[in-house]
Amino acid sequence: MFGRSSWAVVGLGKESLEAFRTSLEDRTLMVASSQMAASAVTRHFNSDTLGINPFRDPRLDEEHTVGLDHQQELARYTTLAEESRSDYNLPPEILHCEGYGCTEKQFQIHPEMPWYGLWAVSNEWKDVSDLASIKEQRSYALLERPYKFLQAIDKRSIDQETLGVTAAVRKQVPVLLDFNDGRVYIENSNKKVIEAITERLRQLGVEIIAVAWTYSLSNWPAEILNKMYEGTQYQRDFQKRAEEATRFKANEIEKLEDKELESIVAQFFSMTQLPSDLWVGISGPAQIQLHDASPPIGVKAPTSATTLLNMTEDAKVISGAITFQERVSGTSKKGGEFTFRKDLCCIDVNDKINLTDVGAAMMRGFDIPAFRKDAQREIRQTKQVPSIEQFWSNWLHEMSNAVRMIEAAFRELLGIDGTQEAGILPMRAPADDKVLELVNA
Repeated sequence: MFGRSSWAVVGLGKESLEAFRTSLEDRTLMVASSQMAASAVTRHFNSDTLGINPFRDPRLDEEHTVGLDHQQELARYTTLAEESRSDYNLPPEILHCEGYGCTEKQFQIHPEMPWYGLWAVSNEWKDVSDLASIKEQRSYALLERPYKFLQAIDKRSIDQETLGVTAAVRKQVPVLLDFNDGRVYIENSNKKVIEAITERLRQLGVEIIAVAWTYSLSNWPAEILNKMYEGTQYQRDFQKRAEEATRFKANEIEKLEDKELESIVAQFFSMTQLPSDLWVGISGPAQIQLHDASPPIGVKAPTSATTLLNMTEDAKVISGAITFQERVSGTSKKGGEFTFRKDLCCIDVNDKINLTDVGAAMMRGFDIPAFRKDAQREIRQTKQVPSIEQFWSNWLHEMSNAVRMIEAAFRELLGIDGTQEAGILPMRAPADDKVLELVNA
């Protein structure tokens, strides 16, 4: 978290807040939902599991462990059907262990807002050894030749004798719940993990709502990018930099005296001012299509994208990373005025922007670059470090604002008025029977 990554967004029912709060205070439910229990199930039954830890304690289960004599009992309890657990009396050593979160306070990241945070921990029982090298070693030792040169019968013999080393592979995912806006943010793009997390949240009383980025035009991601490109400024400067890139190495290109303009042509191949006065730039990785019937060409360097877009009249942008900026004016210590561009947020726009199979709207390549700079500046000025709660709640606040800004900008670019639904919406047919376009991944 707090850096460039991919986030899945799903909806939640705001009215399920009380059920969620009740669940967080229920020890019998929380112990079964915990990473402490999930890791016990993985170890004893060699199965994949998902558990949770409070946001302040990503490895709480390791700080306060259950005794070995109780781990198998905890694993059995966790695998019981929920209705059967009421007849099972867990010993105090398990029920009152401090290795799992069991109060609302441990998960709430803001004292006044209904914002919550947790770590979802995925445990996979996997072979962590390199089986190929084990087979190679046995082939050398027993048959004095590489494995690939063995006869089929010898390969089968080696395969049967080769045993790997299995262990629990642990991966942690931050999850943020916003009952004010009705959204869940999951820092992951794996369908299996997202499904497991949403199912766990349902078990804790949260109503999960499938959502998707939804707009009224077909192939709207490419439409948005080309609307941006049509309004791009500094076109001559982009073309000049692209021409220089064909004649010189990157370190041989002379930088412009105008630092603001240099940062634009060095990072982007398009920069457009929106009606809201925000600026939005397009950079790589991107895909450019030269003709309607031709396959897209992937590019990373902005100069390569500029070159391709000027090769044909039909050339268009199919996908790209976009960065929202605001232009800020300031005064130097010597009294001189200057301007600079502050990156507000960035996100990849492409045909993988929705995971409709799991009902998630994706924010791939998402970042809030100013978040870290602003936090570090505040620490230097105040000489105080924010609490973990503040880091999490501030990130959620800024991420929510960024999503609203992106939704509004897309509406502007597509010319969608305020009467029509658009943005991250529940996956259902709208009331006026107009078909909104989803982009499937």
